[in-house]
Amino acid sequence: MVTTQQRLFPILAIMAIVFQSGVAQADNWTMAITVDNQYDIYFGDSFLTVPTFVGGDTDWTNTESWSITGVAPSAFLYVATASDHSVAQGFIGSFTNTTTANTFVTSDNVGTPWEVFPAGQYLALLNSIDASIPATVWPPGVQPTSSQVQTAVAYATSNNLWITPTSTPGYDNGSSPLPWGGRPGIPASAEWIWHDTGIGTSVPYPAPFDGFNHDEFLVFRVPGVAVPEPTSAALALIGMVAVLRRKRNFSLKS
Repeated sequence: MVTTQQRLFPILAIMAIVFQSGVAQADNWTMAITVDNQYDIYFGDSFLTVPTFVGGDTDWTNTESWSITGVAPSAFLYVATASDHSVAQGFIGSFTNTTTANTFVTSDNVGTPWEVFPAGQYLALLNSIDASIPATVWPPGVQPTSSQVQTAVAYATSNNLWITPTSTPGYDNGSSPLPWGGRPGIPASAEWIWHDTGIGTSVPYPAPFDGFNHDEFLVFRVPGVAVPEPTSAALALIGMVAVLRRKRNFSLKS
């Protein structure tokens, strides 16, 4: 006679294989992005302990496409930006985890996964950790180095300083807002985002996109985007185990 335990054994063995494969999974990404004025993209843990550099650019008039393979499923996505403190500034993009078929765009809507750390607001404290970071004002048109971004991310995470970015009505890609117009390769639903200090000039463009020092440099991130949901196969196996357990409990009571 085959016992319940014997029936469970092959199912549990298959479940172990499924979940082990999920742990070992490496994700692939594609991205379309532009930033006024410049940016670098990284993947890493919540402290950006070991950054994986994807790419960067300094020309907002182009929409760049990036792809990367073999990203850890638990990795955070980071976009570090800088501006020239004049005319206009902003960040827009679309990001797809092609392994999990998960796509998201830049947004400040309720429930958005995007967070931002306004590093320029904390320069004196960051300078005490990394002397290469200026203690007063981040210079216009200067992109932070990988090491400086690491310092900023670690400080923000340690002190719970990540906040929601800001957009403004009419600054989605479908509205083709000035000065950037519609950006090719990015969905109409994507919004231009930035950090708003609340003390901008709003001339000639509305806050937070007015050309002003909005506590740059900035680091945007999406936390935990690559953590995969259980696979359908794993869910089915969990259901089978639950059924067998109910049958076993019923037989014991009879």
